[in-house]
Amino acid sequence: MEKVVFAINIENGWPPVSAEGVWCERVDGNYRVVNAPFFVEGLAFGDIFSAVPDPVNDQIFQFEVIEESGNSVVWLLNNDRLDISIFIEELTSLNCRIEGFPQFSLYSIDVPSTIDLPAFDRLVAHWEVTGLHFAYPTWRIKE
Repeated sequence: MEKVVFAINIENGWPPVSAEGVWCERVDGNYRVVNAPFFVEGLAFGDIFSAVPDPVNDQIFQFEVIEESGNSVVWLLNNDRLDISIFIEELTSLNCRIEGFPQFSLYSIDVPSTIDLPAFDRLVAHWEVTGLHFAYPTWRIKE
């Protein structure tokens, strides 16, 4: 495994970083994503993509998804710093994986293609009411 570093465009002060390292495995000269990205749109856990790192700073500025995994990514912003331990347990029970970026109250959720979509939707709707904010940068699940 290796960390592939993506250059990130900052608009209006967000995101709070200019680059993100995403864990990947090499697959026939390409890369397979092995975690859910926090700031890279269009990639999800298990996707295979091609990219050529910039010769000056070794960062990825453009990529092409060669094979979609079917998984999706949901970003969670917990601005009110609510206790989300129960939410994490509920996500885990739906076979989702969640990673945190605590200093920015940001979480990245890997949503498998086999998710029980109605259960996931109910869960998100419930937690949105409590003050959590969700974004869907890579959504591939069909109803």
